Amino acid sequence: MRSYLLDTSVIINYLRGKKQTVELIDKIEGEMCSSFICLAELFEGVYRANNKLEIKDAITNFFKSLSEVYSVDSEIAEYFGKIRSDLKVKGNVIEDIDIFLAATCLAYDLVLVTDNVKHFSRVKNLKIYNDVKEIN
Repeated sequence: MRSYLLDTSVIINYLRGKKQTVELIDKIEGEMCSSFICLAELFEGVYRANNKLEIKDAITNFFKSLSEVYSVDSEIAEYFGKIRSDLKVKGNVIEDIDIFLAATCLAYDLVLVTDNVKHFSRVKNLKIYNDVKEIN
């Protein structure tokens, strides 16, 4: 069964109840996972919000429903170095957080679910799922 890594933007839109994102996630057939890096980004939003407890609970419950939450390990670190090096040579570097997410996907053969296709499409061999299609 195929596994999908949900990035921060998709999780935010899902938790906000954005219809298009909810429908996108609901029709995915496969295991859904994310990264502790996304969780860290989401906690930044928690501490900027007025209703911290409510948002924190929603995020915590969402992450409990995932089949896996990835930490950074040596394989991901190696992919990170390769991706960042390739992007630097091309003059197309993206944020390190996004490189870690892409590295996680490449290391564990995951499809990235993101609203930022243009940004992540710079990463060679990264499988991206958005709307109704998988982009490779």
